[in-house]
Amino acid sequence: MGFDAGRLHRGELIAAGGGVVLLLAMFLLPWFRDGSAGGASASRGVAASLDGWNSLTYVRWVLLIAVAISIAVVALTATRQSPAIPVTFSMLACVLGGLSSLLLIYRVIDHPTVTANVATVAARPGIYFGLVGALLIAYGGYLSMRAESSQFGDTAAIETVVVAPPEPGSAQLTGSGSESRSESGSARSTGRDVERA
Repeated sequence: MGFDAGRLHRGELIAAGGGVVLLLAMFLLPWFRDGSAGGASASRGVAASLDGWNSLTYVRWVLLIAVAISIAVVALTATRQSPAIPVTFSMLACVLGGLSSLLLIYRVIDHPTVTANVATVAARPGIYFGLVGALLIAYGGYLSMRAESSQFGDTAAIETVVVAPPEPGSAQLTGSGSESRSESGSARSTGRDVERA
C-alpha cells in the first residue's frame, strides 16, 4: 500500500517532529557536565560533558523506543486504510512520550552520577531539548489518537426512503372506480340474461 501524505494529521507531524528533536538531542548535544571548579573529570581524562545516550544507562532505551514509535505513527497512518493499528501506535506514543518526559524531568532535578569521583554534575541544554522532544511526542500522540478515533467512530449515513400514505381523495376515487366497474359488469350480465329469455 502506497504512502499517502494526505492521511496525516497535525498530531502525527508533531509526534514525528518531537521524535527527531529527541533523537538529535540524545546524540549531538551535551546533557550533563562536570560542574566542579576547573572540571575535575576532564583533568582525570574523563569527558567533561556527556550526551543523553552515554549519560542515561536505562532511560535511554525508553527514549529510543519513544522515538521509534513516533516515527512509526507517521508511517502507519500514511500507509494503512484501517485506523485500528495507527490508533494503537498513537496511544503508545502518547504513553511513552509522557513517561519519557517524567523521566527527563526527574533527571533535571536529580542529575545522574557521571563518574564515581565527581560530586557535582550540571545539566546542559541537551537535556532540555530532549524534554521538549518528549513532550511533543506525547502531545502529538494524543492529538493523533483523538483524530483517528473520531474517524473510526464516524458512521456513514444510511439513506432512508419515506413512503407517504395515500391521500384520502385518491383512495375514494379508487374505490368508486372499482364499484362502477362492478356495477357495469353486473348490468351487462343482466342484459344477456334478458336477451336469452
